Amino acid sequence: MKKATPLIERPAGKAAAARARKSLDALRNHARLTLGGAPPPTEAVVAFKRVLEAMAEGGGVAVLPLDAELTTQEAADLLGISRPSLVKLLDRGAIPYRTIGVHRRLRAIDVLAHRKARDTKRRRALDKLAAENQRLGLYDD
Repeated sequence: MKKATPLIERPAGKAAAARARKSLDALRNHARLTLGGAPPPTEAVVAFKRVLEAMAEGGGVAVLPLDAELTTQEAADLLGISRPSLVKLLDRGAIPYRTIGVHRRLRAIDVLAHRKARDTKRRRALDKLAAENQRLGLYDD
């Protein structure tokens, strides 16, 4: 992702995070954002708010075009798994990829779709487990 992903580093200290928080508050209170005298597209403002949210919490952000191609290591990092685990998923056909010589390349949109499906499946399993625990009276109120 290094080539395809401009990385916005973590804010350099509490003052930078506070500036991000102040900017975010202004946008949330409907401050007008203009670039060169023209308002940006709504989607860009939403993305900018998400960047500011991450920075206000002291985090960094990576901007990734959905059509970007990722190496197996970059895709594994995006999924939060090891590269060998990703290769097993690829071998099972869980995520589409193409081969360039001996190297595999994955589209960011496919990796993100897999992550979303995986997370949805996990959430449903946890909800089901919580409901069963509640039914059995194992939850403390």
